[in-house]
Amino acid sequence: MTAPLFDRVPFQDLRARGRMEIRADASRHIMSQALHWPGVLLEGGRNYVTGVDAVALGHHYVSLNTDPRPIVLRGVSKSHAGGNVTLPPGTAWIVPAGDPVTLGADPLHLCVRIAIAPRHAEGLVEHARGDGKRIELRRMYGVDAPQLRHLIMALVAESDPQTSSGLASVEAITAAVTHQLIVHAGVQRPPVELARGGLSPGARRRVLELIDAQLDARLSIDTLAREVGLSTSHFARAFKQSLGQPPHRFLLLQRLERARHMLERCGAQLADVASRAGFADQAHFTRHFKRQFGVTPGTLARRQCA
Repeated sequence: MTAPLFDRVPFQDLRARGRMEIRADASRHIMSQALHWPGVLLEGGRNYVTGVDAVALGHHYVSLNTDPRPIVLRGVSKSHAGGNVTLPPGTAWIVPAGDPVTLGADPLHLCVRIAIAPRHAEGLVEHARGDGKRIELRRMYGVDAPQLRHLIMALVAESDPQTSSGLASVEAITAAVTHQLIVHAGVQRPPVELARGGLSPGARRRVLELIDAQLDARLSIDTLAREVGLSTSHFARAFKQSLGQPPHRFLLLQRLERARHMLERCGAQLADVASRAGFADQAHFTRHFKRQFGVTPGTLARRQCA
């Protein structure tokens, strides 16, 4: 059957465009959405997408073939023989944000796919690149890169609560994945020399752990700055350099992602969701939620119980 991307692929950007054919009998075994990872979403299991038509995602996308057999992407482009591309086991394909894709895929093969928000990706590598430039990627098929493969599987391990080592590790692995995307699909290769700046690794880890643990509290920028022994202004500059967003914006997006996850459970009460996600009142929560996701929290809650 065919369904709008908005309704059928919750791990992707809600504002993505295009249509895709879905197999209803394919279950997803790994989903990172419940883990509130900032700027990155992961799912794995048996493929449920048999075809896409002009799908342009708001995230950078990478899919790793974890099946023991090759998979075939049909009708990829005229530049490939027969318009088809074969992906051997362990290889990946990469699609940059905003690049519309039309193709068919073998159903029910095993895969792991990741979506990384462009701004988040740029923030993660900005201190390493030191040039402030946007990440420019091109579409690539059959990427055979052991480092990328191992990093993706490391994120899979982080999605398991029994083996996860925390949000700071997810951020570090995501940064390394982003670097691999630049290496293998970047329009320009990354520089070898790394620039200094941003939060120290220890300060970054402590701040992310505190945000993760106390997101429902009234965390302030002053509190986070004191936690790592910096002035508020110095902390705000270092935080933005390390994570690509000002701290208040980062906190807001984390709260909105947590709220969206809670609203996916039928029967969620808006006032309770707003409070547990750290918003001062329901009106404030509703205004920011609609601005970010294009729908009100009430609309999303009713959709989950329909």
